[in-house]
Parts: sequence; structure tokens; C-alpha cells
Amino acid sequence: MTIKLYDLAAANPKIMFGPFSWRSRMALLHKGLDFEVVPWRWSDPNIGPKGLASVPVLHDGDNWIGDSWDIALYLDRQYPDKPTLMHGAEGQAAAQFVMSICGAMVFPGAIPAAVYQAYQILDETSKPLFRKSREEMFGCTLEAIHVGEEKGKAGLAAALVPFNETLASAPFLGGDSPTYADFALFGVLKWVDIVSSYRVIDDSSDVGKWFVRLENMYNGYARDVPTVRNTR
Repeated sequence: MTIKLYDLAAANPKIMFGPFSWRSRMALLHKGLDFEVVPWRWSDPNIGPKGLASVPVLHDGDNWIGDSWDIALYLDRQYPDKPTLMHGAEGQAAAQFVMSICGAMVFPGAIPAAVYQAYQILDETSKPLFRKSREEMFGCTLEAIHVGEEKGKAGLAAALVPFNETLASAPFLGGDSPTYADFALFGVLKWVDIVSSYRVIDDSSDVGKWFVRLENMYNGYARDVPTVRNTR
């Protein structure tokens, strides 16, 4: 039975852009596992027998796993013969450190550029649910959060400075090859990239080069997915 991964979909179901789901997608690709991505919208029913209310959700045989971190741990535990996502406790600690930086710096740097653009591509039934949730979270309207292209690029670039310094001397956060630490950051940036009407990431920066490197891996999977810019 093919593994299924539920991801957040736009009104156009070809566009799926959940940042945490992208962490899981890259993990599955790294493991070399066959999987199908299932579009899920805010207005859809909860997922699976556990009634999971957010994505990602992984369905593998009799197992239903929610939360991208739990999915990563499951994949390493369930498929130890496949390439490892995290090498023991040290690898888990490194990935958790990157996730913490993403939460403290990268998401706040990306939200002004991405969240209103994400809202605009949702189906009409999901839009009010998304708006209510996010405006309660941020304490202001989506329009008040939103910034234009110049500020959007600058804000994200400032948030990525620590990663630029790291990636100036290594091809991946995991060293010579990617680990889940790389996928933790990549998921956030792929979310921004998919929903934005312009390329937010500076491809000439060290993070930009790393981002393109990961996009081109696994037969160009992440490079070739539909985005707002290439789907009409």
C-alpha cells in the first residue's frame, strides 16, 4: 500500500504548500519511499480515524501520524534500512535546534511576505477559517501583516543571515549530505516560494544556492512542483 501524505492545498489542488508538510515530503524523498500527496483544505473534514485536524498527516498501512517531527521519527524508526534522516541523539538535537531558529526567526521573517499571499490562493470556503485563525494568532488583519516585494525579500534575507554563514562553508546543514535539519528549514522556504507571486529567496546567496541544490535533488521533485508563478 502506497504511503499517503496529506498536505495543505490551494483552491487549485495542484498547488500544495504546507511548510511542515514539505518537511515530511523531503524526508520521504530522502528515504526513497514511494508516496502519494493528498490535497487537504481548511474546510475539509478532519483526517483519518484519529480525526487529525491539521497537516501533515502520514498514512502508512495501519499507522496514522500527525506532526512533521513525529513523522520524521517514525520514518527513521520504521525504515531503518533506508537513508537516515537523523543520526542518533546528536542528529535529533541538531534538527531541533534548526527548528527552533525557524520558529524564532525564519517564520517571523517570512510571514509578512507569505501569509496574505497564501490566504489569497485558498478556496472560498477555507478563506474565512484561515483568516480567523491567523488574525487571532497575530492580533491584526492579514492585510496589516502583508508587505510588498522589496520589504518581503529584505525581511526574509535578514532572518536567514545565520544560515548563510553556515552554508558558506558546507553544502548542507548536515555537512556533505542533507539531513532532517536541512528539511526543517527547506519546508519553511518552500512554503514561501510556492505561495508568492515573486521569487522571495535570493538565489545568489549561500542559502539560495543551498535551496536550489535541494530543489534539484531527488530528480528535481521540489523544483518541478506547481507554484503560484508557474500555474495559471
